[in-house]
Amino acid sequence: MRKSAPVMWSKAGQYWLISSYEQVNGVFRDVHYEKGFQRWKTVSPLLKLIPQLAEQLQSRNRSMLNVNPPDHTRLRSLVNKAFSPSMVSGMRDHIGAIATKLIDQVEAKGEMDVINDFAFILPLTVIAEMLGIPVSDRERLRNWSHALTEALEPSAAMPKMLMAVKANKEMTDYLRPLVEERRLNPAADLISALVQAEEEGSKLTVDELMANLVLLLVAGHETTVNLIGNSVIALLRNPEQFALLKAQPELIESAVDEFLRYDSPVQLVRRMAGSDLELGGQQILEGDTVMLLTGAANHDPEQFATPEKLDITRQNNKYLSFGAGIHHCLGSSLAKAEGRIALNTLLTRLPNLKLKGVELEYRRPFALRGVKAIPVTF
Repeated sequence: MRKSAPVMWSKAGQYWLISSYEQVNGVFRDVHYEKGFQRWKTVSPLLKLIPQLAEQLQSRNRSMLNVNPPDHTRLRSLVNKAFSPSMVSGMRDHIGAIATKLIDQVEAKGEMDVINDFAFILPLTVIAEMLGIPVSDRERLRNWSHALTEALEPSAAMPKMLMAVKANKEMTDYLRPLVEERRLNPAADLISALVQAEEEGSKLTVDELMANLVLLLVAGHETTVNLIGNSVIALLRNPEQFALLKAQPELIESAVDEFLRYDSPVQLVRRMAGSDLELGGQQILEGDTVMLLTGAANHDPEQFATPEKLDITRQNNKYLSFGAGIHHCLGSSLAKAEGRIALNTLLTRLPNLKLKGVELEYRRPFALRGVKAIPVTF
């Protein structure tokens, strides 16, 4: 596809598939390709089939992920400081302490599931603490999060869509009393900061507050779980790179960048044409949906030498796993820090990590790429 039709119309899906690095990067940076579900041509038929979906889509359209400037600029500015590189730097010791504690809990067993015993708990604990949400509720949060992300694939079946609607409502109902409690007793957390912004009136509405809390909670851990898991799989399947990273732990920064390129946690990103546009010699009409295949772009030989090779020393690694332009992932600094700390902890504490002889099962949807479990011995 990338070689012969990098901008290709899918008759079955009624959207454009964009697979080359140049075109995917270009769309990310072009503000004429917009966010938001309300104008998608594929949405109206769905709403006729699933009227309950309207409320969830309205909620998602209030989060910073799915709005365009000036609302995007306003919403993002409210939380941008909490995810800045300097703030994340101050959290490193605490993230390391969480990772160490998780390994302490499994070390004597001689085996673990990297996903469920480690990669899931670490980022969810971090984002829950940042928001001010009880970490003890993590299983409920995980189930809601999975239900919401499983509805992301382009051809999600009706049961998945209805599960997402239910999860969105339950999650909002769960968060509402926490928000009200922070109104009475503000704390040093993100919920309190957003409540304050909402109370100031012009900065944030109540509906925007709830939608962005759901977004931060889900996005704050889902992709990082997959980053850690996919990185471990890549190392265990490339023993020479595993040995190199153990011998030279100072390579961890370029290694995590390479893991993000090599097996991206996000494989698919949507945009909508805000006007008639030309892309790669094709005419994109206003309202057309474009699907950006970031995994394909990250393996484009026009941009990356030997793209199918895992190379933790790769330089000038301009991968697109966090997007680009104004919607570049807000939490990229936090995700990379968590990935580096998680892998350093695993390699230091469990240097003899080995996959147990089982086939790995990947989760749906393919839009977010990750496995259900990684059983290992050490």
